[in-house]
Amino acid sequence: MRVTTSSAAVRHLLAIVLALLLAGCGGSIGGGAGGGDGDGDGDGGGEDTASDEPLKVGVITGLTGAYVSLGEEQRNGAELAVKLLDGKAGDRPIEVIVRDDQLKPEAALREAQSLVQEEKVDFLTGCVSAATTLAVNQVAKEAGVPYIGTCQTEQLNRPPHFSPDITYHLAPATSLNVTAASPWICENLGSKLFLLMPDYAYGHEQNAAYRAAAGDAGCEIVGTAWFPLGTTDFNPYIPRVENSGADVVVFGGAGRDQVNFLRQANQFGLRDNLEIFLNIEDLTFDEELGFRLVEGTHAMAHFYWTIEDQGVQDYVEAYEQEHGRPPGGYSVFLYNALNLIAEQVAQGNDTPEEFREAMEGLEFSYAQGPEVMRECDHQALAPVYILEGLGADEAEERGGSADHGFREIIETIPANEEYAPTCEEVQEEFAPATPKPSS
Repeated sequence: MRVTTSSAAVRHLLAIVLALLLAGCGGSIGGGAGGGDGDGDGDGGGEDTASDEPLKVGVITGLTGAYVSLGEEQRNGAELAVKLLDGKAGDRPIEVIVRDDQLKPEAALREAQSLVQEEKVDFLTGCVSAATTLAVNQVAKEAGVPYIGTCQTEQLNRPPHFSPDITYHLAPATSLNVTAASPWICENLGSKLFLLMPDYAYGHEQNAAYRAAAGDAGCEIVGTAWFPLGTTDFNPYIPRVENSGADVVVFGGAGRDQVNFLRQANQFGLRDNLEIFLNIEDLTFDEELGFRLVEGTHAMAHFYWTIEDQGVQDYVEAYEQEHGRPPGGYSVFLYNALNLIAEQVAQGNDTPEEFREAMEGLEFSYAQGPEVMRECDHQALAPVYILEGLGADEAEERGGSADHGFREIIETIPANEEYAPTCEEVQEEFAPATPKPSS
């Protein structure tokens, strides 16, 4: 199935699939431990739940498809959080139920509906796709079950998707990272950008963000091209990039798309004349690419395993003991989500109303450094990191490990609300910029 980039089309698809699910399940969606009446007013939690009744958290992520490495990282992060919490949130045992959304909105709807109706989960979290997170959030709103999104998207925080009683966002809004990083790109890599973007929601969000940020940052967008999710052959795009007059190609894909692009960019000499900037970085991608292809590229990230922060390093050490390697960035979102949920439940904030009151404006620090949950749209504000790709001969000294030191943090952009959409802007529905062909 091809995921549409139109917000109205996404809503239409979700409405149809949700109606079919409801029709097959008696016309109602179950709530959390205390049940839910489906009116989305936040009474799906367990206000009278006994202290020894399990706290059930449903995790929905992509365990198959182009972003499988990110989904596996998320599962690892959730499982490690539960282990380090000794399996409890206060006096309540924690039960985490992990489901695969296959990167398809209809699968995400189906799994979310199953979790809230059949498993009676108290919270939902997870996602590696901007399209599937909206599907999970829609079911969460219907069920009155709080949902903590863990993938980058511009739409979760805005109408018609955002619900102040239900919706939270730990991953950055797409424009937050782009706005923070654009001045550094324009000053250090080049002023003429070519955007090579995946043709689905996240890619169109990146395109809109760069077009909004480029002028103020001192850059010009000289071309844009769109590739389908799961592209294996990037050869048709390389001449378009080379002939655009760009100094920098900004690549917006992840997972296997990123691996395939960098291999072919190296094979056909694209890297000889242009800088390559990756909008999303993860250690799992770098491991597959290897030092030769990572070297000399630049990327931005919300996490890197060498961050000098005690909470980060405690997490890195525990993850390495469990998996024999440092964590990637997407594992952190689930680790943080489980810790946030467990901490608030332990403090008695286990209903949606109490959880919301505790979360708004909350300052917290787990495995990503200091963060704050913005009150107006429940967006977590966190630092942005600029990373430089290293060769094998530099990995141990500059990257912290001969085996895993693929990148060095060369710039830390502190968390700043100025990089995020304003509280006024998030009151409006997101409208992607009109796609333009490369010049």
